[in-house]
Amino acid sequence: MKKEKNQKENKANDDPIQNEKVKLGERFSLTMRKKWLVNGTKTLLIVAILVAIYIALNLWIQNIDLPKFDVTENKIYTLSDASKKAVENLDQEVKIYAYGFEEDSSLIDLLKQYQKANKNISYEILTEQTNYQMIQENDLQEGYYVVILESGNSKKVIDASNEFSSYDFTTGQQVDITEQTITNSILALNVENKPKVYFVEGHEEYSTSELTVLTTYLNNEAFETETINLATAGSVPEDCDVLAIMSPTTDFLETEKNMVLDYINRGGNIYFSMDVVSQTTELPNIQAILDVYGVSVENGYILELGDNAALSSSPNIFKPQVSSSNDITADIYTDSYMWLVYSARLKFLEDDALQSLNVTKEDLLTSTDKAAFVKSLDMDMTTAAQNAEIGKSTIASIVTKTIANADPAETAEDVSTEGEETATDTAASSEEVANSITSNLVISASGSFISDYTVSALDQNYPLSYLGSNKDFVINAMAKLGEKENTLTIRKDMANSTYTPTDMQNKIVLSIIFIVPVVIVLVGIVIARFRRKRK
Repeated sequence: MKKEKNQKENKANDDPIQNEKVKLGERFSLTMRKKWLVNGTKTLLIVAILVAIYIALNLWIQNIDLPKFDVTENKIYTLSDASKKAVENLDQEVKIYAYGFEEDSSLIDLLKQYQKANKNISYEILTEQTNYQMIQENDLQEGYYVVILESGNSKKVIDASNEFSSYDFTTGQQVDITEQTITNSILALNVENKPKVYFVEGHEEYSTSELTVLTTYLNNEAFETETINLATAGSVPEDCDVLAIMSPTTDFLETEKNMVLDYINRGGNIYFSMDVVSQTTELPNIQAILDVYGVSVENGYILELGDNAALSSSPNIFKPQVSSSNDITADIYTDSYMWLVYSARLKFLEDDALQSLNVTKEDLLTSTDKAAFVKSLDMDMTTAAQNAEIGKSTIASIVTKTIANADPAETAEDVSTEGEETATDTAASSEEVANSITSNLVISASGSFISDYTVSALDQNYPLSYLGSNKDFVINAMAKLGEKENTLTIRKDMANSTYTPTDMQNKIVLSIIFIVPVVIVLVGIVIARFRRKRK
C-alpha cells in the first residue's frame, strides 16, 4: 500500500500542468491571505468592489430587455396565440395610447407583445410632457386609467378602470378581459364594412342626445350611427343595416308605416323598444308593423317579487332573468346583470299563428315566475300589486320572419300567370324557399334602461345605460342584427394568478436582494479575522 501511495505521489509530481495549477492556486490563496485580508483597508476595498459589481449587475439587468416569464396559472400577462394570429395580418397602422400607466406595468408589457406581433401596432405612454394636446382633447385627469386606440380616422376610448376585468357570477371568480378588449378593439378599428344604424326620430322617442352612452359605444365598436326622419327621407336608406326605433310615444304616419313595411320585405332588421305609455295612447300604425312579427307590447309594468331580484322596497326596479343560450345575452348571463325600471311585457300570438306568419322567436329577457304585472296605471303601487296578474312575463325577444319571393318583379310575374302553371306548383314552391330572405326584430318592452337618465335609487352619478350590462345588451343585439360577429373571447381567471405584496413584504424582498449578500460577506470577514487571532 505504501508503495502504491509513493507511486501516485511521484506520478503527480511528474505532471507539470497539474503542479502548475496547484502552485497558481496556492499562490493566489497566500497572496489574498497575507497581503489583502490581513490588511483591514484592503479587505474593505475588496468588499466595496464586490458590492459595486453586484449593484452594477442588478442595474444592467434592469436596463436590458430580458424575456419575461409568465408563471401565472392562466398566463394573464402573456399574449395568447389567438390574439397573435388575429393581428398578425393587419396592414393598417394602429397607435395605442396609455394614460395613467407606468413603463413597468403589466399593460405596457402586453402592448409591447402586440407591437412585437405586428410592426404596424405601436404604443405611447401619455403624459403631459409627451403629448399634452391629446390629454387636453380627451379631458384626461389625474387618477384616470384610459387606453385610446387610433387607426386612420377611427378611434376608440377604453375606460381601463372597469373595462379590463369582469366577474363570473357562475363561478364567483374575477376574470381578466384586458387582452380580449384590446384585441377586439384593434380589429374593430380595421373593419372595412361597418354596420350602419339609423335612429328614427320625429315621434317623441329617445333622441340620440339622450342615448349618448349607447351611440358612443356603438361608434367604439365600429358601427356607424345616423338619425333619420322617415317623413322627410321618403324611404329607409339602402345602406341601413339596423333601423332603431327607441320608445316612440306618438304614432307613425301612414306613409312612414309603409316605408318600414317595405324595408322589412327587403330583409331589413329592426331594433324596437317601448316604455310604459299613457293608457289613452294609441299607436295603430306602429302596431301594424309589429303585427308582421306577431307581437305587441302590453302596456303596464312589472313588479318583481322574486327572491333577490328587485331593489329593496322598489319592486318596479329589478334585474331581469337573462337567457344563457343566445349570443346576445350569453356573456351577460355568465358575467353580469341588467337593471330595468318600469318594464312592460311582450305578448305574442299563439304558436300556430306565428307559424302561419313564418315567424320564430326566442326569449332574451324575462321576469321570474313570482312577478306581478300591473295593468291599472292609475292605482298606487301597493293597491295595484294586490290585483296584479302573477307569473312570468316576457320582456325582450329576438324574432325572425322568413319572407319568400323577395324580388317584387318575380312576385308580380307569379301573380299574372296564376292558374296557368298549376302543374309546376311544387317547383315554384321550392324556388320560393330558395329565394327567401329573413327580417330580424329585437324587441324590448323596456327602453329607459339604455337611456342617459339616472335613477337615484340605483346610482345618482351614472346613467341607467352604464349600469351592469345594460348597454351591452343593446350593442350585442345590434351586432346580431347587423351581422357583426364578436371577434375573440379571451377570458383569463385571476382568482389564483395575481399577487400584490404589502409594504412590509416589499421591504423583506428588497432586504433579501441587497442587504443579505453584504451581511454574508461581512460575516465571512469577521470569522476569518477571528480565526487568525486564535492562531
